[in-house]
Amino acid sequence: MGAWIRTGLWALLVVVAASGSARAQTGTPAGLAGLLPDLILRDITLPAPTTPGLSHAVHFSPLSEGNVEDPAVGIVASFNQLLTAQLASLPLGSSAGGFTYTFDPALGTFRRASRSFGPMFAERASTIGKGRFSAGFNYQHSTYNTFEGEDLRDGSIKFYLRHEECCTVGGPPVPPFFGVIQDPNGTRLSPFFEGDVIEAALSLRVATDTFAFFANYGLSDRWDVALAVPFVRVDMEASVLATIQRLATGSNPQIHSFEAGNPSATSRTFQRSGSATGLGDIVLRTKYQLLGGARGALALALDARLPTGNEDDLLGGSGQAKLFLVASTGGDRLGQHLNIGYTFAGGDEGPDSLVMAGGRGLPDEFVYTGGIEFVATPRLTLIGDVVGRTLIDTGRLRIESKRFDFQPQGATAPSFMTFDEFAVHPGNLNVLLGTVGAKFNPYGDLLVSGSVLFPLNDAGLKSRWTTVVGIDYAF
Repeated sequence: MGAWIRTGLWALLVVVAASGSARAQTGTPAGLAGLLPDLILRDITLPAPTTPGLSHAVHFSPLSEGNVEDPAVGIVASFNQLLTAQLASLPLGSSAGGFTYTFDPALGTFRRASRSFGPMFAERASTIGKGRFSAGFNYQHSTYNTFEGEDLRDGSIKFYLRHEECCTVGGPPVPPFFGVIQDPNGTRLSPFFEGDVIEAALSLRVATDTFAFFANYGLSDRWDVALAVPFVRVDMEASVLATIQRLATGSNPQIHSFEAGNPSATSRTFQRSGSATGLGDIVLRTKYQLLGGARGALALALDARLPTGNEDDLLGGSGQAKLFLVASTGGDRLGQHLNIGYTFAGGDEGPDSLVMAGGRGLPDEFVYTGGIEFVATPRLTLIGDVVGRTLIDTGRLRIESKRFDFQPQGATAPSFMTFDEFAVHPGNLNVLLGTVGAKFNPYGDLLVSGSVLFPLNDAGLKSRWTTVVGIDYAF
């Protein structure tokens, strides 16, 4: 046993050391966490003028001017916060061994404590057995397709960039600048050209791959300790179709254009992509069985999630501690399990820090998992679970119709247009997943497992399917 443990630890150290050089490739110092804010709030610019005069180049780019009070900044920040918080805290499968043992004095040796091989994304109250050791890994892949019920890939998620409050009427009336000076006057109705907006239609592809190595050891018949070491790859490809909505400058199309001298150039696509690979957040786990019997058991468990993953690359987040109760009941063929607890998170968070890609932190969570295990044959256990996470005070985004005021040149009264855009609302984010799978014992103490995670509601970031496969071996 000692040789196996030493070999496993050395292999783990080698892999961790090799992963330390993994870096994100995004084209931005902020890494993947800052990719979307930079793309939407900084990259969308107009060309500089070819003649001396007022430049509109960054008038729709709030981060270029440090204008964090722009409404689009808060919306994009909240969108990015919800997206990155979920990517950086992906749930890992259970590290509990599929085989559980208890010492039988009559036999003078260990015997199987349960015919079931246990759940996939939950803990069961039974322990592995004193001096027993199991190790394994699983791999999970997700490709995300919706956010708050909206399609991520078809451009239906739109943000509206308002023209900077830059100017006031005055100065020489030299075309095409119409007698303005760069001194804001507190209104987007004068000068008239401040009434234009740019519609930014987002198409986003996000995929994650996680290899997680698990080890579990029985300190006593009631007390297990475990370790989970994830290695994560995150890929992001984002493009924005930016379209100038000439609400106020329809009669002067030269003022705002994506190509100098070409008033027909009202649209342009801006793109960013990046990937990151490396060590995720290591999880230390311990579980103590409080009560145990032939038909049920109750345990108390603690997960300590260490902030070992690069936060800027979405490989991890702030430290977390999850304290939860584990209840298990059942007979020879059918078992039930329930986990319920709370995750305490460290680190600061806030929309501005998210946009500027600094110190985001993860939210606290209320967590629960419930499900069943069915022993179809002595070598096959079928599993079904419901996994719930309530991310505390993260806020929600909902599509609403918003009013944009403007006054065209020469008009005697203001007008307005409405566009559908996300609006930020306070509250919790309730993420609900279902999972079905199986664990198969081909021979000896080897287990092969497979399952599928799927969303049960539209909240937050969703993957249509998350596939999980794994191998577990007990020593």
